Amino acid sequence: MAKKNHLYQEILQRLFRCQYRFGDRILVKEIGEEMGVSRHPIMTALYKLQERGFVTITAQVGCEVVTPTPESIQDFYRMFALTEGLIAELAANRASAAEIARLRLINAQIEALDPADPANADAYRQLNVAFHTALHAMAQSPLVCGRQLANFELSDFFIVQTCGFGAHLDHVAGEHQAVIDAIAVRQPEQANAAAREHIDSVSRTVAAALGARPESA
Repeated sequence: MAKKNHLYQEILQRLFRCQYRFGDRILVKEIGEEMGVSRHPIMTALYKLQERGFVTITAQVGCEVVTPTPESIQDFYRMFALTEGLIAELAANRASAAEIARLRLINAQIEALDPADPANADAYRQLNVAFHTALHAMAQSPLVCGRQLANFELSDFFIVQTCGFGAHLDHVAGEHQAVIDAIAVRQPEQANAAAREHIDSVSRTVAAALGARPESA
């Protein structure tokens, strides 16, 4: 089980690093020779990635990274936004003052990043994970948040494969702040709307970048 999880994480990180791009073939034999593992655990990892939307496996053909359309990206983010809105709504009802302060601190670190510096893109990604992880903990709903975690992985994949994390950096702190402010004054509906708008904003950036990519990219 540990080996299968390691393979899953390794291939996932390659997707995040754009070592595999949209439409690329993922060769099981190549991974097996490189990592010294048999076909079975590799296929187990790839089937898990398929279940989560990263790749497509076709019998007698092989495995390739998905090539989503702008419409499918928008459909995904609509679902993603609705769930994140619910999480923010729950957080507005359940968060402690200390948790809200923690969220403010993380967002202040994001706001301090210079959007013009490409080196800050990875730092933003890590801080963004920390922000939403803290927000999810405030909701106190492990079942909902556990499912949303898989959506965050797929969203991160879409971002790195299209616009990159730096593309949204000049907007994100303000969008996060709107969520924090609504939670702080215990306004669940306002928190829901702010969280949905944040994810919708990311969706627009990703879909626009995907639509602008040349067919050969």
